[in-house]
Amino acid sequence: MIYAILHDQKESEDVLQEAFLQMWKRTASYDASRSSLFTWAVMISRHKAIDRLRSRQRQARLAEEVADQTDGAATSAPVDRADNVLARSDERERVRAALAQLGDGQREAIELAFFAGLTQTQISEKLGTPLGTVKARIRRGLLALREVLAGVPA
Repeated sequence: MIYAILHDQKESEDVLQEAFLQMWKRTASYDASRSSLFTWAVMISRHKAIDRLRSRQRQARLAEEVADQTDGAATSAPVDRADNVLARSDERERVRAALAQLGDGQREAIELAFFAGLTQTQISEKLGTPLGTVKARIRRGLLALREVLAGVPA
């Protein structure tokens, strides 16, 4: 089933291992009155495969955007490229400064989500933090970033 979702043998094996690890860690959460053990295991595996597929698609979109920007930069005039580079550099500095103002938990969750391309579930597992906490940290962090960046002159 995992291979049918991902169409990649190596990645399917990795996801299966992640699913087994999650099953092992969350054995206590299994409720026989809700589903059979097989169904519980299949659902965990399916969710892991879908998370990986979404992560892969997100990374592919980012790669396309970077390629498009690179192609556009190659055809523009040198003055435009220098201006764009400076503008992006200034914007990066603004974002770095705003990120530095966040708490450690919020900053780490946002960096893993947006710069490392991890899903919220993967961040939760990586940090050993409940999924709800990760979602709240990302949401609150983004709201705080919006406030900070709105207050900084462009």
